[in-house]
Amino acid sequence: MESSTTARRRTPRGLTVKNLVVATAGISAAVLLAACGGGSSTPSSSSAPTTSAAPAPTTSAAPAPTTSAAPSGDLQAEVNIALNTDTVDAASLPPEIQAALTRAAVPLTPEQTALAYECWSTADCTIPGGGDQVVGYISPELNTWRKFARMEAIIQALTYPEVGRIISVMPEYDLAQMQAGVRQLSADGATVIIGYNDFGPALAPAFKSAQDAGAKVGIFVGPSPETPTDAIATQVTSDVCNNGKAMADKAIEILGTSGNIAFFNGTPGNPQGAAWNKCAEETLAEKAPDIKVVFKADTNWTLQGAFEASTALLASGNDVNIIMYDYADPMTQIVKAYDQAGKKIPDFITWTSNNDLFKEWSARQGTDKAFKLIDTNSLTWSARVAVSNIMDSIIGGTEIPALSIYPQPFIEATAADYKADKPADYPGLTTIPDELVNQMLAAK
Repeated sequence: MESSTTARRRTPRGLTVKNLVVATAGISAAVLLAACGGGSSTPSSSSAPTTSAAPAPTTSAAPAPTTSAAPSGDLQAEVNIALNTDTVDAASLPPEIQAALTRAAVPLTPEQTALAYECWSTADCTIPGGGDQVVGYISPELNTWRKFARMEAIIQALTYPEVGRIISVMPEYDLAQMQAGVRQLSADGATVIIGYNDFGPALAPAFKSAQDAGAKVGIFVGPSPETPTDAIATQVTSDVCNNGKAMADKAIEILGTSGNIAFFNGTPGNPQGAAWNKCAEETLAEKAPDIKVVFKADTNWTLQGAFEASTALLASGNDVNIIMYDYADPMTQIVKAYDQAGKKIPDFITWTSNNDLFKEWSARQGTDKAFKLIDTNSLTWSARVAVSNIMDSIIGGTEIPALSIYPQPFIEATAADYKADKPADYPGLTTIPDELVNQMLAAK
């Protein structure tokens, strides 16, 4: 994405890692909704987003990108960057994801790069010469991952000349503030609203009001399966239930037939955690009933929350072999808590990636403090798909995909993952140009 003078070498881990679990994209929306709904009834077609099943990604090797900038329009190279592996065939992805990542592969102009940083740094920016579409972004900016996801959405919006303004609302983690933020974006004229939805169906009334006023809403990574399309037009997510199954399978590979596991989740009651927890437990019960989940905790996906959850786990007296978590960034606080307690660090299976965690993992290999680490790509790129799903409908008149499911490979850490030239909270490989990554990290 950046010019040749700023490109850096980046090699997806698929080149060196043998143990890879691909979260299958070939699943119907109904399966995802059932996994997240928590009930036995099947959601009706009038209240649940549906889509045709995406083809399962193949494991044939694809050419690995040598820089962070894919050749202009090179879909496979951009997929390799986004997923941080060369094992997923771009042609296996849903068409709308292919379209979004093809657009993402086109290098930004210097003007777009400067404007992207300006829009990321301010709450309201105007695009010189842009059209009449207004893209609003909303999410509590709880951590660096959220900052990077917002930049991904901003960059994607800037690739559309029809976009003339980008507005960002970053409330505290609070339902009332999120609802107010959605209303604010609608009142300010947003025609597109993109965000990470921590509150599931609780935000549906605010989203529906915004859509009734003329906006289209898209969310990414965290699903809201019970929310109808008249409130959320498009949801971009992995097969969350299958992620839980994949995590359970990796745990069985590590532990064999018995052991203890802890689940760490993010914000209390978020549907993402409920879904993967349920499916992981069901898989363990079926395949390895002597592997028990003995502890669960919410962390708000923050450093403090992860440390407090770890302290509570240690105080509980439950010795666990593995901690599963759906966010890598705070996991160094688990390491810290266990070190302070003089306890052996459990193995980790987590979503996303984090540079400081890679540093801790790498430094301990070959010692009695070593632990296993299995993680995924950063997932921030999925915000781009949410933008494109709506914008492509606006400019092309096509139907907005109600549900876009992407694969989520779980990958064993390697020594090359730690980047000594990047700060601790660098979230790993993204589709954001290096020039912008460095500016963002320097601004904190």
